[in-house]
Amino acid sequence: MFGLGRGRRRRALLETPLPEAQRSAMRRMAPLVTRLPAELAARHEGVVQVLLAEKRFEGAGGFAVTEDMRLAIAGQAALLQLRAGADYYPGLHSIVVYPEAFVVAHETPDDDGLVHLDEGELSGESWQHGTVVLAWDDVRRESKKRDGYNVVLHEFAHQLDDQNGEADGTPVLRDRALAARWQPAFQGAFEEHQRRLKRRREVLFDEDAAENPAEFFATAVELFFEYPADLRREFGAVYEALAAWLELDPAAGLG
Repeated sequence: MFGLGRGRRRRALLETPLPEAQRSAMRRMAPLVTRLPAELAARHEGVVQVLLAEKRFEGAGGFAVTEDMRLAIAGQAALLQLRAGADYYPGLHSIVVYPEAFVVAHETPDDDGLVHLDEGELSGESWQHGTVVLAWDDVRRESKKRDGYNVVLHEFAHQLDDQNGEADGTPVLRDRALAARWQPAFQGAFEEHQRRLKRRREVLFDEDAAENPAEFFATAVELFFEYPADLRREFGAVYEALAAWLELDPAAGLG
């Protein structure tokens, strides 16, 4: 009964457009969504409604999360859930927002088995147990300009990557045909990116993307929306795999 009730509520939300005030605020805070063609805009607003209703937004340390902040984050996260059969981040429960970059400590073992505590300043982080953490100043800055970086797209891509139980750069894929092309496309591009860095050649991806396949995948999602023509030109197989998975073609106007 709970599942049936939730399904009805979701269908109602998916069919409910945003009020004009919210629509205007979302487009102002996240201009990327204005590139959606008319036939996708209504679906996008429905997904935004689902995310606003089902995910908990909370400020860290008493930071007040405003309606504009929620719309900016949900509006961009919804871009990754416009495909048929999307499940709207089922493992995600909360989005925690810091006012600015936050410091995180990680335990890292060395080759001798000794564990070191490393601290780093982050603008975003995705946790496998259902939380995305974002620094609002980076969300605001990266959402309003096209520079190849988008912390919302990056961290929500990690959430989708984690759905299969392992952060390995391969999200849940809809069919065997897409799965068969995914691994060679991404593995080949990942290795080529590493080679270009070693040779100190100009690269489209940043250095962080060379760390592991999960980081390469999340960065590829950023570039798919930020610099689609460049991604398609340099790593066409990656672009086509993402386009098939997300059912979007931003190089042709997101339709």
